[in-house]
Amino acid sequence: MPINIPITADSIFIYGYFLCVALMATVLPFYLYARDKGPSLRPHQKGLVRTEALNAFDLLGLLIFFCIYAVFLLDYLSPAPLDSNGKPQEISITPWILAVGIVVQLVPAMLVAVMLASRGASMSQFLGLKWKHARYLWVITPAGVIIAYMFLFGIEYYGYSGWLEQYFGNDAKLQETVKTYQETNAVTIRIMIALSAILIAPIAEEIVFRGYIYTTIKRFSGRLFATVLSSLLFGVVHFNISALIPLIFLALILALAYELSGSLWAPISIHALFNASQLLVQEINFH
Repeated sequence: MPINIPITADSIFIYGYFLCVALMATVLPFYLYARDKGPSLRPHQKGLVRTEALNAFDLLGLLIFFCIYAVFLLDYLSPAPLDSNGKPQEISITPWILAVGIVVQLVPAMLVAVMLASRGASMSQFLGLKWKHARYLWVITPAGVIIAYMFLFGIEYYGYSGWLEQYFGNDAKLQETVKTYQETNAVTIRIMIALSAILIAPIAEEIVFRGYIYTTIKRFSGRLFATVLSSLLFGVVHFNISALIPLIFLALILALAYELSGSLWAPISIHALFNASQLLVQEINFH
């Protein structure tokens, strides 16, 4: 008798996260074993994103980040507190809650800075932040955003939103911050959301996902596997089923932009411009 396992947004995030864990736990040891048996297979250095500053200690660093996102997943899955009528409480987003959210966003990025500083590595050099590495941003940034929107329009043309609604129902909803941006008239909250989306999130997330997670996985495997695994993790840990596939595709673009430029400014600028354009659409709809 077949067993029907319900597919929900929550289950997708759980399966997706554990798929990332399984890939890291199986593929990375395979690469390490292959290099142990074949001394000619040196740490992966192809491409403009350099990995010389990383070592075996960063495998522990990867584990730490996977543990951090496991905590985020557990927090996301935790049931909402109930009110006196036994119904889930609706938590209103306030400036204080947004401020806490910004700090939480920055913690993983600060952890990367600490780990690099502990070995005397320069973040500027490691992430390619000197301007000479970013001279092609005026081409890479708009190209990355245009490709991302071409993908979005493409999947929407083939009924992506309808498919989400059919299979996930109410789970296929806007992120809470986007919903708040649409509905609130509070200028302070709208400014803080915009600041977080356009400045804080692109810098913090790119330092972690492309700057450290992608680069570390690349150091111990290769560019293709690092791109796929870091992009899948990036999409999953945003915990929004509507944005899952678009975010995974965007992350693929961000990793490619990082490799083509050798500078983290490339994915940061694409990420920032993409978020800004999304907020602009919301602002137009608001008025």
